[in-house]
Amino acid sequence: MLKRLARWLMATTVLGAVVGVGMWVYPAFKQYWMGEPAKAVAVSAPPSVGLLPTVMLIKAAEPAVADPRGWASDVLDVLKLHGLPQSRENVCSIIAVADQESGFVANPTVPNLGKSSEKAVIEKLSKLSILRGGAITFLNRFPDPADSFMQRIRRAKTERDLDLAYRALVAGLEDYARRYKLGLLLDNHFASDLIEGSNEIDTIGSMQVAVNFAVQYETQRRGGKALSLQEIYQVRDSLYTRKGGLFYGALLLLGYESGYDKKLYRFADFNAGRYSSRNAAFQAVIGVLSKQTLATDGDLLMYKADGSVASKVSGTEQALRYINQAFALNLKESQIRRDLMQEKTLSFNNTTTYKLIRATYAKATGKAAVYAQVPNIQLHSEKTSRILTTGKFANTVYGRYQRCLAAR
Repeated sequence: MLKRLARWLMATTVLGAVVGVGMWVYPAFKQYWMGEPAKAVAVSAPPSVGLLPTVMLIKAAEPAVADPRGWASDVLDVLKLHGLPQSRENVCSIIAVADQESGFVANPTVPNLGKSSEKAVIEKLSKLSILRGGAITFLNRFPDPADSFMQRIRRAKTERDLDLAYRALVAGLEDYARRYKLGLLLDNHFASDLIEGSNEIDTIGSMQVAVNFAVQYETQRRGGKALSLQEIYQVRDSLYTRKGGLFYGALLLLGYESGYDKKLYRFADFNAGRYSSRNAAFQAVIGVLSKQTLATDGDLLMYKADGSVASKVSGTEQALRYINQAFALNLKESQIRRDLMQEKTLSFNNTTTYKLIRATYAKATGKAAVYAQVPNIQLHSEKTSRILTTGKFANTVYGRYQRCLAAR
């Protein structure tokens, strides 16, 4: 009994190391911003772009690209697979994002990745008192002293290198659990929810698509059945390929009806999450009516780390409650919350709260409320020492998009 207890405590420590390692290099950019994966909306098809013109557009964007014909073929193919028009606008949208995010490299290298990853692991584990400093020693020897986890991350050059190092660590843990009959650690849902949830290498591939979005799409495609850990790994492997990265990237960027009049807002949504630009404009309207300074980050509710809605009332929701009283709108707080729960979908446009607040703004100011604006969000990534913003990302990609449209 004591031996089994000791083994369990050891497994808990190992699991703590796995969870503690979690995100050793990339911060989670709020995976829930991706919203619900939606199928492409049917529209009347504009003129299609052929293979050779697409090759020329890619070469104009990135003259040194390897295999431009292969990239062009995959761009056109993924648009067809999603039922999206192979139009110049759509082709240039994908080209603009892929060029910005990777320069047309399916699994791009990241300068100084190994060194920054090792530092991040040590900092992360030092905060977990349960490990008492032994985790680094353990990870320098596990799962194999000749090829340990820490050795693998030190020599990592790409996101996939880190991902595979993490998988090797998980595989070692699973082997340990089998050896000592620790069934909980082998439970499929436990593994996928806890272990994969701790793997915050979360935006990958040529278009830097959120893994969570791709997993949600595959879950929906399979009738809502949760993916096993190995199936999630298959999704990740697909994202690291040229066609896989473009497949999920095109869907995330173009596979939903937005109501926007400029591609700029789609590019902002690609970075911050679907409908973030619409929601940021709605927050600006709320700020004017409530005479409060609100964050225009495109999130109307508070969210937990796993992306689920928190019970805590957000600043936006509090301001809505104030407006409801000040302008005698007679909305129930339960209805406001129920409507806000639709913020990641187009259907939010049809909610009573959304329509009434915009009408109140027009009456109070004499001006129509704008539909979309770029969210004000700062992002930090270990990929670069620079502070980035959603605005800078969206405007840079939009510039690439416009040059692509104008190219001859």
